Amino acid sequence: MADVNQGERGRMTEEHGVSTWRQALAENWEEMRSLTDWMGIPAMHDHVAELHTGVTRAVGGDWVDHSLHRHLLPLAARLAARDGDPGRKLSMVSFGCGTGQIEQAVLARGWPVGRIVCREYDVALLDQARENILGLCADQEFQQFDYNNPEAVGDEAFDMAFFCHSMHHCTDIERFLPFLNRVVAQDGLILGLDYFGPSRLQTTFETRQLLDEIFESFPEHLRFNLQTGEVEPKFVVDTVAEVARSDPSEAPRSADLRSLLFSSFPVHEVSPMGGTLLRSLLGRRAGNFRSAGDHCILKLLMILERELIRSGRLASDNLYFALGRSDRLA
Repeated sequence: MADVNQGERGRMTEEHGVSTWRQALAENWEEMRSLTDWMGIPAMHDHVAELHTGVTRAVGGDWVDHSLHRHLLPLAARLAARDGDPGRKLSMVSFGCGTGQIEQAVLARGWPVGRIVCREYDVALLDQARENILGLCADQEFQQFDYNNPEAVGDEAFDMAFFCHSMHHCTDIERFLPFLNRVVAQDGLILGLDYFGPSRLQTTFETRQLLDEIFESFPEHLRFNLQTGEVEPKFVVDTVAEVARSDPSEAPRSADLRSLLFSSFPVHEVSPMGGTLLRSLLGRRAGNFRSAGDHCILKLLMILERELIRSGRLASDNLYFALGRSDRLA
């Protein structure tokens, strides 16, 4: 199964791919994630927070709180002063909102948003987002959206454009980025977290060597694939063709996105959020880590990934970003 995080949505042209996305609507979705997705393990959220901000969630390292205090409250204050409106709130467009659980969480935790527009390709997920966000924002709208035909929704400008693991589904990056620039208001903000690793969820040659070596050291029960029901004798990464069959929109040009996004917009902040080792090692195997000994191994893996990324030995596949509006894009 391709790596599926809440909010990872984009264009889809094949029905089996739509079914992949709609796993998020299943009653046992969170249980399934806890078994097969590296971010379904609760400890991973502290690992990501430490990479991103240097501290755990308990002391303000969570990306939601970090975004609020470092970027959104200052932005709201600047716009309020500019417009002479002390009660001014932000307008926000969320691209690839999925079921709206992330948007529900950030609104509930104090993001100063007065208008929210949620955009999602899959209409079933969009309907669920409407239910989840109902009543949390005074002005809310829900629109079907295709990353590769973005102009269909018009050019309404927003104070903030938000992404949670969705932009990497875009194929026509050269078309989408100018559109994105048009829908961010003057003095506005582009904020999000996303996958920027090798396209189609591949690994670099150097990273693959390290993954092979780590996997060889796993005891047999940690090499058990919870989807196939088999112990894997060696580490395997899904091929480009296998990833594309599972979801034709999955990271088709994520490596290009990394260079094009950050060269096109002024960067206020870019921070690592990991996944370079752990996404692949724990995919389909996350639920194997149960005992105290397993959790010790898990902790060591988190330390290893964190220190290799901090030292520059590994690039972080997942990144947090805050960008400004660009004067380079038409």
